[in-house]
Amino acid sequence: MKHVYEIQHQGLLWINVTKQEEKSLLTLQKRFNLHSQEIQESLPPFQRPKFVKRDEYYFMVLHFPCFDRKTRRLGVTEVDFFLNGNTLITVHDNKLPIIEQFFNECAKNESARAGYFQGTAARLFFEVLNRLLSSVFPILLHVNEDVDSVDKILFTKIPDKKMVEEILRLKTNTVNFRRTMQGHKNVLEHLVSHGGRELDLPAYQNHINTLREYTNEIWHTLASQKESVDALHETNESVVGLRMNEIMKTLTIISVITFPLSLMTAVFAVHATGTPFISGPFGFWKLVGLVMAGALLMLLVFKRKKWM
Repeated sequence: MKHVYEIQHQGLLWINVTKQEEKSLLTLQKRFNLHSQEIQESLPPFQRPKFVKRDEYYFMVLHFPCFDRKTRRLGVTEVDFFLNGNTLITVHDNKLPIIEQFFNECAKNESARAGYFQGTAARLFFEVLNRLLSSVFPILLHVNEDVDSVDKILFTKIPDKKMVEEILRLKTNTVNFRRTMQGHKNVLEHLVSHGGRELDLPAYQNHINTLREYTNEIWHTLASQKESVDALHETNESVVGLRMNEIMKTLTIISVITFPLSLMTAVFAVHATGTPFISGPFGFWKLVGLVMAGALLMLLVFKRKKWM
């Protein structure tokens, strides 16, 4: 079948499905007596992270982040696992190169097959999950670098539309990241709690402990990143607010100064009988001097009261 690859060694079988096609999955359903509900859930759209125990196998849905370098946005992809004592089936959309790399390593390298295809299929599952979680850490570092970059620019550059868009991108990425990873711990613990003797889970306690450490470390890092991005967002809002206050303050001072002076010039523009400066010599310049003196006086008052 197209997009369906398998490796068999020492009584263990790994089938890797690199495209979520109904035809391929229905063929696997007949071959391994899979439940139709899980077959439908392995097809798009994405399902929530979950763990299902069947008589013949265990079904797990996990989400993983994938970074789009063009848009610099964090997406999500789904990997479905069918697991029993001697068979592992992975179903995904081939957006995670780490799975294909590990599969090819086992297919081409005899020593790799001998190392990973031993015991039960749980050994393979834990290794796949280990590599998938390990591939998450570089993305975490990339997000940290973005946060540090915005943090440095925020206090050296006047906030603009581009800065707001960058912070919102970071905020969206961290939210999506947390949503993607939040189900891993529960799925792993359900497998440990409900896994039968056919998986021989006690033999892989070290692998389980490592995966627990990875999930905890990832979640704590995500929590820290969320706090940092929220702080950046609040700081940017404060800086923008202060800038707007300064602008409004300046405009208010200008309007307060110009309004009475405009009123004064309007009064003199009436040309009523007896209006001073109008008929006398140098009347225009006296009027200009009066206006300027009034403006300077108000500026001194504002300065003394520390309004500017």
